[in-house]
Amino acid sequence: MKIKEPLINSSCRRRPASSTLKMLDPGMRRDDGKETNQGLLESTLAGTLPLNRLFGLCLLSLLASGGVHAGVTGSILWYLEQEASIEPYRVRYLVTEDFMRSDEGSGEGGYALFDRKTRQVYSVVPEDRTVLRIDGQGQVPDIPRHLEVQIKQRVDAKTPRVAGKVPVTVELIASGELCYSAVVVPGFPGPARAAFQEFARSLAVQQMRTLANTPEQYQTPCFLSRYLYAADFQMQQGIPLLEWNDQGERRELIDYQIGVELDEHLFELPEGYTITRVPVQEDTP
Repeated sequence: MKIKEPLINSSCRRRPASSTLKMLDPGMRRDDGKETNQGLLESTLAGTLPLNRLFGLCLLSLLASGGVHAGVTGSILWYLEQEASIEPYRVRYLVTEDFMRSDEGSGEGGYALFDRKTRQVYSVVPEDRTVLRIDGQGQVPDIPRHLEVQIKQRVDAKTPRVAGKVPVTVELIASGELCYSAVVVPGFPGPARAAFQEFARSLAVQQMRTLANTPEQYQTPCFLSRYLYAADFQMQQGIPLLEWNDQGERRELIDYQIGVELDEHLFELPEGYTITRVPVQEDTP
């Protein structure tokens, strides 16, 4: 894995082709030791995770035709993500032991690149040939005494298993208010869970550094717990199958593949781009 620019900072994007911060058909079996979803998503949670079979077949064709150059082994996860007042959009996550990349799946356009070892995230925007980077190194402070944060979980043994595990529902509650909910798979194979957790913690570090820039009226118990003190609450339990809140945000796992050979060039930063760094504010709470 080659990086054109030293990984020193991190940044997140909500939508992969914008300025901020799904694989194989389940009916097709493999005998090469690489795990696929094998129809789990279409039965899990009584159909709340629909499978896009056509896309999965297209990806299979791409892999078979050599459209992806072998280089590093990792996992691919596709999520359907939604924000308030925005139509749902697909986001692809490519995860290895060293990196995580999120994009729209074409290999072109904007993307976010997270260096897991140095806790740096890069947001690459081809339209203006820029790369935004934020340093995710550091520790999030302990939860202040005035903020009561709870993480509740429950298990329904009747829920279909995913990757051999029974999904768990987890809820993030702050000062008595339900802030965010998720259904996760404990013990999910591959590097994705750890990478998602590291990514969330890195963004929480940046949130901590810039908290003073957030108007006090927006620093609600749910905001502080979701984006700062318990940003990785669902990843502590497993890989999210489905997560949501009452503000219109939703993320849903559509498909996945584990043990895939990925093109190592997808984890490089482009040459000739202007790299900017999010200012670090040292006055933290």
